[in-house]
Amino acid sequence: MQDYIRDSIYNIIEGINNKIFLPDIQRNFVWKPIQVYTLFDSLLRDYPISTLLFWNLKGKYLEENRIKKLNFVSTSDGKNEENTSINPEKDYSLVLDGQQRLTTFYLVLKGNYIIRNKKYDLYFNLLSGLEENEEDGLLYEFKFFNNEKGEKFYDAIDDKIEKIWFRVKSIYSIKDIFKISSILEEKFENDFSIKFSSSQKEAVQKLLYLLKNEPILYYYPETEENYDKVLDIFVRTNSGGTKLSYSDLLFSTIKSKWFEARENFDKLIRNLNDNDRFGFSNDFILKTILFINAKDVNSLKYKTKNFNDTIIDLIKNEEYWKKLCSTLYLARDLLIDKFYLSHKKLISSYNALIPLIYWLFKNDKKAIGSENFSVNDENILIMKTWFIKALLSGVFGGQSDTILIKCKNAIDESSLTDFPSKNIEQKIKDETKKIMTVTEDDLNKISYNSKNSYLVLSLIYNSSINFQPSLKQNIPEQDHIFSQSELRDNGVEEKLINSIYNIRYIGKASNQSKSNKPFAEWIKSQKEQEKEMHFIPKGNWSLKNYDEFLCERKKLIIKQFSYIK
Repeated sequence: MQDYIRDSIYNIIEGINNKIFLPDIQRNFVWKPIQVYTLFDSLLRDYPISTLLFWNLKGKYLEENRIKKLNFVSTSDGKNEENTSINPEKDYSLVLDGQQRLTTFYLVLKGNYIIRNKKYDLYFNLLSGLEENEEDGLLYEFKFFNNEKGEKFYDAIDDKIEKIWFRVKSIYSIKDIFKISSILEEKFENDFSIKFSSSQKEAVQKLLYLLKNEPILYYYPETEENYDKVLDIFVRTNSGGTKLSYSDLLFSTIKSKWFEARENFDKLIRNLNDNDRFGFSNDFILKTILFINAKDVNSLKYKTKNFNDTIIDLIKNEEYWKKLCSTLYLARDLLIDKFYLSHKKLISSYNALIPLIYWLFKNDKKAIGSENFSVNDENILIMKTWFIKALLSGVFGGQSDTILIKCKNAIDESSLTDFPSKNIEQKIKDETKKIMTVTEDDLNKISYNSKNSYLVLSLIYNSSINFQPSLKQNIPEQDHIFSQSELRDNGVEEKLINSIYNIRYIGKASNQSKSNKPFAEWIKSQKEQEKEMHFIPKGNWSLKNYDEFLCERKKLIIKQFSYIK
């Protein structure tokens, strides 16, 4: 195992877009200004700014494996464009971990942050460093300002200078660290009639030294040439930051063989999600493609070897891609129009949808209806019931690839013309010991705002809840029938407070108006029709018989699930 290498910010920044690049598996720059301020504050306070991970390769390897290298952006709103210039004999480094930090240094020292379509530069308040800001916990103050402000300026209140701002780029451009004192005198003390303390001068000197001289950055030079291993390393090192889609990594391979892949996938995802109604992702599309072509569980896994030339040539084919897209749109329409699951909050596992899509794809289903190659009402009920059972039983949790391959095998082995829901359930039970029966215990485990709570409530309310109303005040929210505060004040345990049997759906505005109103007061205002709509059992209910209330409401709710047991 190699050792970490130390280097200065200056040496690494000067190597960016020359020998240091980004791999195509990286995302765009996403850091907010406060993250930039915190990084520079940490720098001056000698706080660790974590390590970096570089993938060191020869240009020849990049060429032979068609691995793309991307330029770092020079503006915060830019996109990482491909750099096609490769010298086979040259050494290159692709940043696997540390993109946001290195891009921040590069933008501050060489580029610009874009705010309201204007170019901004980072400035350092030379008078900061005496006490922490109570709001953000920062000791040294950095801030972005429109670069039209120039190299320096000050903020004053009643003619008293409160802050003196010096552009960080200007500090970085100083060649002689020992001239800091004279430069500050010339640029600030004479012009602004102010005298800096020795600690303030030292802070500027320290900043320059850390940016240019001190080997403060530690990076590990990974030389592994197994691409799947590198992808795994990348996922592990980035798992604590912005959530990564494994498909983002695999696209580096796919796009090298299908240049329109990103555009086609983006269009498909955008249409499927219908203004953010659903949560379909590239991962889901790629998993569906793998499922359709899988022979065993290993061929279902996200590995570059599974997206070989044969698979990529297949999905590149115009007719195949058209059929795949049409099948996915049909599945989405079934969710909305026939399953009445019209929002991402209702779908806890998109993997559970893949066997349905495969059956539609395999049987050339093209529409909803009774005509040839259409999905009829009988099949729709079978598929809907199976899908809801799959979600509520949680059968796709854990080793979902294993469950998926069992589903495919059951579909392929079936001679039925209908969706073989019973065959699938039996195969899963026989070969994995998991069952898809929705039991009373499954419902008992569901609580306020838990994974399947939206689905259960939607089914209880006969799928009549609109998750995308025109008015914000009508957005459905989960409301405690007996309020949380009154139950807690009376020592009721959290499990019973948040039981699904104490939850109803109401609009945002109604929820706010009810707030923590005691049950005894609230129930008086409810008409009989409203009580029935929210499955309030008949009887005189109070805190004294709250347990009995839950039992009686549970009976009413469980009746709504008799068809999926």
